[in-house]
Amino acid sequence: MTSRSSLLRASLAATMALATVAANGGLARAADHVRVGTPEGSAYVFAPIDVGNGAGIFAKAGLEVEKINFGGGAKLEQAMSAGAIDLSVAGNIGLAYTAKGVPEKAVAVVAGPPIEMSIIVRSDGDIKKIADLKGKTIGVGGATSLTAWLALQLSQHEGWGPDGVKRASVGGMSSLVAGLLTKNVDAIVGPVEGGYLLQQKGQGQVLMTFGSVLKDFITHGMYASDAIIAQHPDTVRRFVHAWFDTVKYMRTHKAETIRLTQPVTNLPPDIAEKVYDLETPALSVDGRFDPKALAATMQSFVDLGQLEKLPADTKSLYTTRFLP
Repeated sequence: MTSRSSLLRASLAATMALATVAANGGLARAADHVRVGTPEGSAYVFAPIDVGNGAGIFAKAGLEVEKINFGGGAKLEQAMSAGAIDLSVAGNIGLAYTAKGVPEKAVAVVAGPPIEMSIIVRSDGDIKKIADLKGKTIGVGGATSLTAWLALQLSQHEGWGPDGVKRASVGGMSSLVAGLLTKNVDAIVGPVEGGYLLQQKGQGQVLMTFGSVLKDFITHGMYASDAIIAQHPDTVRRFVHAWFDTVKYMRTHKAETIRLTQPVTNLPPDIAEKVYDLETPALSVDGRFDPKALAATMQSFVDLGQLEKLPADTKSLYTTRFLP
């Protein structure tokens, strides 16, 4: 039979062991599971989730990040409203949805100027420079889409006025490419990745990207549901910090970043490298909200009819409390 003194010694030893573990970094605990939505899974701008998972950066922050891809921003916002996701990394339209009452707040800026958006023309066409676009028809996703607004901004930037180019609503990228190649439109607004693929096939040419046209702008942001902000603010903070740790990692680990993103983007090696070189420097490293860029972004929603008027207080749409 075990003596009373033996039990006391065993209990003391166990207590001392726990104290040693705590002193050396604490007891191991299960990672917190977070559901992060994106409007489109193959876009490079959302791939830091895959890099952060693959490089173990989110795991180091005590997070198990589940990436959930939706077919567009509207479906993503429906999921946020239904509580099906905790956070999202998405287009700037999330700010408009927040203004309309979706229970979320922007917690960081992911990318500023729309450097990954481009004007794409046919390789065998007569448009060789930006000036050649005046009076031409540019294919866009829809009348109230970001692509339509970018085409309008290009016309105004060049001094042609709001009617300097004609905007034709065509649909998604596959429809845009089809419209371009069948000569139904003279040019299209689309992701630079698509332009590079057309270049490789000898069918298209990237004429320009919009980073030089819109220097003060928010193209992509990070959003957190009101529920996770209220109930698990530390989880939000750890995700935001780990995201920006991932972006910094991407800037200094080109080969590894391309290796981890290629299964997502499905780009051939040479184009994956070009996309890395163009888009990685455009990713924000601190998530800060620039007032001028925020104002321009909110005005774009009014211009496109996504909002009837500017919100009385844009500061209610975002929070900086989780930024590094």
